[in-house]
Amino acid sequence: MPLAIQRLSAGQLPLTVTLDESNGMLPNMKLSMFPSIVVGARVSRSGQAIAQSGDLQTLSAPLEVTRTAPIVLKIDQVVP
Repeated sequence: MPLAIQRLSAGQLPLTVTLDESNGMLPNMKLSMFPSIVVGARVSRSGQAIAQSGDLQTLSAPLEVTRTAPIVLKIDQVVP
């Protein structure tokens, strides 16, 4: 389940995004409550939040939530 999200346009790629507590989806589920997170990016053909067949995506390996170094994501997978 996503803890934080930023909705952007594919036309803005490539870009730099910073996720923090202000991007949280639920006030009682803070990023800081978890020791590790997985960061993902998805380009939705339909514009819907739920992944659908044909969407393009990528997911990081688990990362420590305290990490401050940038990560690079390459959108290189197709949702089956």
